[in-house]
Amino acid sequence: MRKLAALALAAATLAAGCQKAKPKTSAELLLNERMAQVLLRDGRPAEAEKAFRECLKDDPKNPEVLDGLGVSMLMQARYKDSIVPFDKAVTLAPENGAYRNNRGVALMELGQFKAAQDDFTVAAASQNSDDRLSATINLGRLWQREGDYAAAESEFSAAIARDPQTYAAFVGRAVARESAGNLQGAAEDFLAAVKLDPSNADANLRLGMVLISLHKAELGKRYLQRAVDLDPAGDTGARARLLLEKEALKAQ
Repeated sequence: MRKLAALALAAATLAAGCQKAKPKTSAELLLNERMAQVLLRDGRPAEAEKAFRECLKDDPKNPEVLDGLGVSMLMQARYKDSIVPFDKAVTLAPENGAYRNNRGVALMELGQFKAAQDDFTVAAASQNSDDRLSATINLGRLWQREGDYAAAESEFSAAIARDPQTYAAFVGRAVARESAGNLQGAAEDFLAAVKLDPSNADANLRLGMVLISLHKAELGKRYLQRAVDLDPAGDTGARARLLLEKEALKAQ
């Protein structure tokens, strides 16, 4: 009897050990997802990736989590890897503009321009105004990549018409205009971008460079110096400092 009792106790203990962990409640799942999103917004994509993967263990068909995982990979420049979760998210919610925009960016970075355009086109028809705006900007960047500067400028202009406070659209149109040889138009757009985000070192650098190309050296050097002041130890500041040194040599 003692032997049988011992065996029964052992079997019960083994069974208890084999039981699955208690499923998380919907509130717990939502909290974990929000924590992962916070990591993403804080610019910690590697940690966010781990957090999203943990979320997927309990909720493997959550398109928002799958999209978050893809974005965390996108931020780490792992474009090919990001396509897998993006594909799953789009399959689960094919009309979601945010998922389409994100996958489109990954496809564009991989050089798959036609597939990227298809995603951006779907996103441009989204019911969400932010998704439509992002899609328009992304299409502008796509045409820019393909060397169609007129089409790129048109898309960025459409984005600006929708939201005149869109920094990315002004910078995008400035780059398109500069690439097409319209330096005056580029300078105007870079200036608008600087006004929207005065502390952006890159915008100040780009404006300074275009102004110097327009033979407005003194004004250009002011913006280059701002770029140095805003990013004294970074790459942008270093580029601006080098250009200032070159201008100083010209003046000798």
